[in-house]
Amino acid sequence: MSDRRQSQFGEDKEGEEGATETASEFFKYKLPFDMTLAYSLTYSNNNREKKVSGNSLMVSMNTDLAPKWKAGVSTGYDFVQKGVTFTQFRFERDLDSWRMDFSWVPFGQSYWSFFIGIKSGVLSDIKWDKRSQADRSLR
Repeated sequence: MSDRRQSQFGEDKEGEEGATETASEFFKYKLPFDMTLAYSLTYSNNNREKKVSGNSLMVSMNTDLAPKWKAGVSTGYDFVQKGVTFTQFRFERDLDSWRMDFSWVPFGQSYWSFFIGIKSGVLSDIKWDKRSQADRSLR
């Protein structure tokens, strides 16, 4: 993600023109979660081998934990490699004019990142962005 001031969760701008959410006293139309399923099939013909090189089923889920807290997870399974694909956990807190997020990749090349910064474009240089360092001792 190139602009860390933007949410990882694809926020809808409430109250803007084109917003479809309707306020109701008895029923809230906005669901507190979303889930996306994706399937990928890759066919390769390297050196005339003609084989399926990738066959994955992925799932991504996001939820609102509280009014200003969001959490998400993405994972999948690769049927060719017979293993779990890239798995990531995401947490975000809206601090009104600031935004804070944390993401963690627990499997494979374990990785984490933490960001806190001002949302405004004018003051976007006021931020703290910390990422884990790659473990080079395994080589």
